[in-house]
Amino acid sequence: MIRLIGYLFGLASVLALIVAGGVAIYLNGMTKDLPNYEVLASYAPPVTTRIHAGNGALMAEYARERRLFLPIQAIPDRVKAAFLSAEDKNFYNHPGVDIYGLGRAILVNLQNFGSGRRPVGASTITQQVAK
Repeated sequence: MIRLIGYLFGLASVLALIVAGGVAIYLNGMTKDLPNYEVLASYAPPVTTRIHAGNGALMAEYARERRLFLPIQAIPDRVKAAFLSAEDKNFYNHPGVDIYGLGRAILVNLQNFGSGRRPVGASTITQQVAK
């Protein structure tokens, strides 16, 4: 009996190592195109250049992308809550990767595999910014 338990334990250990190796290879492939996190700390998106007349009237705008810098304090709390509700309900409860959301998405996608349904995403706001 002890020999059988030892055999099953050894088999489970080898299987766990194979799964861990597969996960490591998968994560390495997924993260190789991500930018360095230090670059994200100094990221400054291009904003619109505005030229105003002496009386304050807007004369012209120059930009490749029409972006305006808006500090987070200027965004109403209701808009922030709506965005978090739609994108990442557990934003304040995870360190950047929502393990429960990821597991749920994997299970749902496995259940829907081959049904033609659109896959469910599991990325958090943090992951989307990094991407």
